[in-house]
Amino acid sequence: MPFYVFLLLWVFCANSFALDDTAMGPVTDTPVEVISDTAVDVVTDTLTEDATDTLTDTAMPTGDDATTPDYDSTGTDTSMDNTLSDDSADLPEGTPIETDSAAVDDSADIDPLNPALRALILTSPGVYHNYEQQTQDIGRGIVERANVRFDVSLAEPDRWRTTDFSLGYDVLIYNICMADNQDAALIANMRRQTEELGVPAVFIHCTMHSFRETDLWWPLLGLQSKAHEPLRPLRQIQDGTHPILTGIPEDWVLPEDELYINLDFIGQRLLSTVGEDGEAHTTAWIAYHGLTPVFGTTLGHSEETLKNTAFHQLLANAVLFVTGNLTADGQPTPGMGPMGDGMDIFGNFSAPEGVKFLGREGKDCVYRKLAIAAAPCYLRCIVNPFEWGEETRACKAACDGDLPGPDELIQACMPTI
Repeated sequence: MPFYVFLLLWVFCANSFALDDTAMGPVTDTPVEVISDTAVDVVTDTLTEDATDTLTDTAMPTGDDATTPDYDSTGTDTSMDNTLSDDSADLPEGTPIETDSAAVDDSADIDPLNPALRALILTSPGVYHNYEQQTQDIGRGIVERANVRFDVSLAEPDRWRTTDFSLGYDVLIYNICMADNQDAALIANMRRQTEELGVPAVFIHCTMHSFRETDLWWPLLGLQSKAHEPLRPLRQIQDGTHPILTGIPEDWVLPEDELYINLDFIGQRLLSTVGEDGEAHTTAWIAYHGLTPVFGTTLGHSEETLKNTAFHQLLANAVLFVTGNLTADGQPTPGMGPMGDGMDIFGNFSAPEGVKFLGREGKDCVYRKLAIAAAPCYLRCIVNPFEWGEETRACKAACDGDLPGPDELIQACMPTI
């Protein structure tokens, strides 16, 4: 084979699969294997999005009056300066500390007369998302609108399975991606924190596709989904009025995100998007466990969404609402508004020994390993690199089943420094 033909095929294969949050396949009601046909549809949407973001990434906007933003139709706050000062607080670095005995540190409250809400963010290393940056964006976006302080728990399934990790917190924020995990004891204890201990929760994006091979997880969330559409602009349709929707543009269009296909739903819909199937699929909602509210949103895949100020407003309103600190007209209760730039918003950071966020370098490592693993098999499938047929798609889907899984990729690409 002439070298230039081989090079063309290699490039084609490397770009003919792409990673999404749970590496979902075609939109179906049945579980699918890792990295399947959705990859053909999105081609460069996710495989190249981080490289693009490296060039275009802008810091989360800041401003003096984050509670009354001026949004355009995409949810971008045109009244705020899209810069972040160099002296802003980052997630703590260094050796992870023990969590349960020191999870809540009262000394970090900036105003003893208006103590901050205490939130625990549960998150993952980030095979398909840059969770390190997402944690920053979520935390800062909320703090600019509400008096909240955060601890971060990174990939601590043993803690989440065996302890009442919610004790001392006002709200749990789940931003995890554990698609193939089927640990019933882990799921049961996570549910216990809200259903029995009464700690409200906020669920973001891939949390809905976590534990997707079981029916044990989604009743806590209020929505079941196992697949999503390719990245595309998503127009949000408001379902009536609700305090959580205060400050959200009526014509809110996210430039690029994934629409999660709803399989079952038992909550109160707040936002939805019309899918490629012509049906409305819920994208934000409230559900209740007894008197304990939870909020969920399937939005939050792309970095554009995580930096979208209307998305920040939605999350801040949700945190305030589920903790009982949002008034009927959508305003923070006294003392629960933003406390200014001086607040040290991140407290304790905990993770198992040796576990870190993958970050951009780790995600690049993941993409390289998947490209290398897929290319030889894909080459055998190609009939015509410019014209895909069903036979080629089926061959490629079979290749996907042999790709390394998330745990293997995390172990191989975990930063060592």
